[in-house]
Amino acid sequence: MMLMTEQRPNHVTVLSVIRAISGLGLEDMMRVICGSVIKLGFESEVSAATALIGFYSDYDMGIVWKIFNQTPIKDLVLWSAMVSACVKSGQYVEAFKIFRAMQYDGVEPNHVSIVSILPACANVGALLFGKEIHGFSIKKMFHPLTNVHNSLVDMYAKCRNFKASMLVFDQILEKDLISWTTIIRGCIENECPREAFKFFSRMQFSCFRADETIVQDMIVAIIQADEHKFGIAFHCFLLKNGLLAFVSIGTALLQMYAKLGELESATIVFDQLNKKDYISWSAMISVHAHSRHPYNALETFKQMQSTDEWPNEITFVSLLQACSLIGAQELGESIQAHATKAGYLSNAFLSSALIDLYCKFGRINQGRAIFNEIPTKDLVCWSSMINGYGLNGCGDEALETFSNMLACGVKPNEVVFISVLSACSHCGLEHEGWSWFSSMERKYGIIPKLPHYACMVDLISRRGNIEGALQFVNKMPMEPDKRIWGALLAGCRSTHGSIEIAELVAERLIGLDPQNTSYYVILSNLYAEQGRWGDVERLRKLVDEKGLKKEMGYSMIEAQ
Repeated sequence: MMLMTEQRPNHVTVLSVIRAISGLGLEDMMRVICGSVIKLGFESEVSAATALIGFYSDYDMGIVWKIFNQTPIKDLVLWSAMVSACVKSGQYVEAFKIFRAMQYDGVEPNHVSIVSILPACANVGALLFGKEIHGFSIKKMFHPLTNVHNSLVDMYAKCRNFKASMLVFDQILEKDLISWTTIIRGCIENECPREAFKFFSRMQFSCFRADETIVQDMIVAIIQADEHKFGIAFHCFLLKNGLLAFVSIGTALLQMYAKLGELESATIVFDQLNKKDYISWSAMISVHAHSRHPYNALETFKQMQSTDEWPNEITFVSLLQACSLIGAQELGESIQAHATKAGYLSNAFLSSALIDLYCKFGRINQGRAIFNEIPTKDLVCWSSMINGYGLNGCGDEALETFSNMLACGVKPNEVVFISVLSACSHCGLEHEGWSWFSSMERKYGIIPKLPHYACMVDLISRRGNIEGALQFVNKMPMEPDKRIWGALLAGCRSTHGSIEIAELVAERLIGLDPQNTSYYVILSNLYAEQGRWGDVERLRKLVDEKGLKKEMGYSMIEAQ
């Protein structure tokens, strides 16, 4: 109405309008108002410029920089807003430069500036600069402020100086919910889940009520610690406090049980959810697929179809994994058609799942065709294609694809190296396998983990060098797990290697997994091949005495 009367607003009026529209969250209206402000020339007014920077930092940093550079007089609020805008958009180096330039311009940072710059230190690991900011905040008496302390706790945690993070946390005089959230998340980021349990208990004694974010972080900590008993206790806590009314918390809880190997408990939690959204349905389908219960995954999908919820990309990925497990080629193609119709084929995870599906069916050409159609290939896509070649005995093609990935400037990670080493193992490329294994840490800074060692044990064993494989296992820098000993036992079985080594390996496996009768069966078959029927009978009696039930055999159609 004011504009219709041809009265020109001043910068105070404009600022009031910007604040009013921002509070209402009317994005389109805000764009119109901001455009009018710039057209009227008020962007040079420091207060209006600050408001414009706050708005455009979510949409267009090019405009933000233009407004900032064209503002002739910059005050502390504007400088701090610019630092915050850079951090929000991920321009951390630029945030440091603005923070320094502010001081060179004679403007001294305040506590808002400190809170704005510390996340940049946290995200790039600039511990030294973060310590300087910490010292400055103490000198200027900003350190008693809770928000400054919270930012320091986060900065030290993300910079992997968790001891300092905990010390700063303990110095907070008036802790708020953000304080507790930050320190618990810091525990998880620094792989100290049991410390998270302690801080959560302290939070309860301090009479703070856990919110949705803290609950989900605690579930991550329980999974990280692999702590079944605490998981059950936490479930009781959620029930007692009525927090399972949140669908997101119920979904996180069922995923926790699945990660802890409690599939039945996960199913019970899912069934008890009052209102299931597409995320909870997708989570349950994924749980069944990853737990190698493909028929349950497909049945859950059928139930989902009877509701108003529509599957997303992750749902289709899980369904494709289920199809590959049961050899359901036609169903896999049908799911691909549904995903295509929904416009999801641009999703890298879905494309990778399709590559895995077709390669497991031996249809390597279709897998390669999907791979070639992906415009921007990420690590998951490259890894799937490398693994697909390896499964089909195309070792040279697998290594060529890996070389092409490196030539494209894509840096390998742990998962890609598992695919590479597995391909070398399946295809008998021992020299290449050793070469890439040794280059992991030396050239790419990736420390080999148990899955990589399992691939190498498999590679050595497949060549018939069972004694060499055992020596390799004994020299490992970490304790072997079931995968390692399982690969060695498989080598003993396929190459008819030393029965003494097979006995040693079977003993280790039985100690790690005493209820699994397959180890007894493999060892019994090796005894039978050598005509040691007395040992065969001894093992059979041992299984009977322990009350173990022999697992029924099953077949799975899988293309070779």
